[in-house]
Amino acid sequence: MRSVGGHVSIAGGIENAVTNTLNIGGNCMQIFAGSPRLWSRSLWSADVAEKFKESVKNNNLGPVFIHALYLVNLGTDNPELLEKSVNSLITDIKNGALIGSSGVVVHIGSHQGRGFDTVKNQIVESINKILKETSGCDFLIENDAGQNGKIGSIEEISYLMSAVSNPRLKICFDTAHLFEGGLDMRNRSNVDMFVESLKSENLLSKVVCIHLNDSATDLDSHRDMHADLGEGKIGLEGLKNFISHSDFSHLPVILETPGKDHTGPDSKNIEIAKSL
Repeated sequence: MRSVGGHVSIAGGIENAVTNTLNIGGNCMQIFAGSPRLWSRSLWSADVAEKFKESVKNNNLGPVFIHALYLVNLGTDNPELLEKSVNSLITDIKNGALIGSSGVVVHIGSHQGRGFDTVKNQIVESINKILKETSGCDFLIENDAGQNGKIGSIEEISYLMSAVSNPRLKICFDTAHLFEGGLDMRNRSNVDMFVESLKSENLLSKVVCIHLNDSATDLDSHRDMHADLGEGKIGLEGLKNFISHSDFSHLPVILETPGKDHTGPDSKNIEIAKSL
């Protein structure tokens, strides 16, 4: 059975993520390891981590991914912000190791109009530092829609993967971001060409997770806005073209859709995802 789940809340305790996943019919999950909008981060206790791991195992769930907080920017020109970003990621990855997470999904940040070439060395150094000071959990670069100097195009990811060259550096693709960045997956041949480009860049084997989201904005809009599955500009056929492709069909799928009440992925979206 394919792993299909959503980003779920840990409000009230990390153990509630298991209940929240089961309630929407998921069999894998993504969580935050703290508030997504606050720098404060602390390590989970061994007891809390073990109880969570046991609950995940007993309910046949997995993999579990952690999403880094939204404030992270490894491309900033502010030394204090860079230090906070690096430290928060180190803590998230250490927490990931404690709970047996398959990886921490990271938006690299923005070059703030200065250009990728200006910040690429700093980003490489930061990722190397983070990986050196952690173990047991991977660092997943997520692609970006390309708005406001955000870093995460395929070309930029390819450079970072090559420059860092660490087996723990992996990739998470978001379907909405790909579409908003210019990949029209409504045409299956475009997905085929995309896969071939990944193979030529030696990136395909590094892809370990898919964020399955429809897009509320148009193709190549460079505006990151998610929609429920089948209710956006990509549509169900386009999403199916992507996640059912033979080179992606084994990958776990995480939804970050708004849901009926705009509280996150719901059972309807999970069922649609499973049907694709």
